[in-house]
Parts: sequence; structure tokens; C-alpha cells
Amino acid sequence: MLPELADLRPRAPAGVMAQHLKFRRPAESGSYNVLTRVTYLAVVFLLFPLMFWTGLAMSPAVTSAWPAIVTVLGGQQSARTLHFFVAIALVLFVVAHLAMVIRVGFKDRTRAMIAGRVIQED
Repeated sequence: MLPELADLRPRAPAGVMAQHLKFRRPAESGSYNVLTRVTYLAVVFLLFPLMFWTGLAMSPAVTSAWPAIVTVLGGQQSARTLHFFVAIALVLFVVAHLAMVIRVGFKDRTRAMIAGRVIQED
């Protein structure tokens, strides 16, 4: 899932973003584009851990045992605010992900997700 070094140059993500904004259907390929890779990495390694951490920081049982969890975030209100914005980001990720699956072809993509490979219909 790590993007290639060449994909991290400003032109590569800008080109992919331009295609998305023009509602062009992505080309069929076996690999993910740079925006997809970076987004998945951000969701898995940034948003999910932050959601878990801020959720623990809002729990009175956890904060009474480990008050440092809350103080690092700046207090319970800051943890609530971060938790809220991370939740919005995750919902937007799911909505955009579903929209792209529908745009590319819901039936084919769902079949590929279940089977683990692209199945060619005869």
C-alpha cells in the first residue's frame, strides 16, 4: 500500500484528483492510484488509532486510571472535538468509497471483493 516515490511528486496526485473532479471513470488496473493508497494509509494508521485514543480519553474509567491519556490531548473537551472530526472524516471516507465503487461498477466490484480477484463474465 505504500505509494511509489514517483507517485508522491505533486503532479501525480494532482492528475488523479483532476480525473476524479472531471468524473472520469478510472482505468481498469490491478493497482491502486496514489490518492487511494495515501487515503487508505491515513485511515488505517491515523484515523482509526486517533478514534480509539480519543474514545478512551472520553471514558471516565480509563481517564481515572490513566489521566495522561486526556492531558496529552488537552482535556476531555478537546478529545470530544477531535473524536467528532475524526468520525466525520471516517463517514466521508465511507461515503466517497461507496460512491466510487458504484461509479466503477457495483456488481463487478462487489464480486471482485468477495472472490478476491476480478472475475470475467462470459
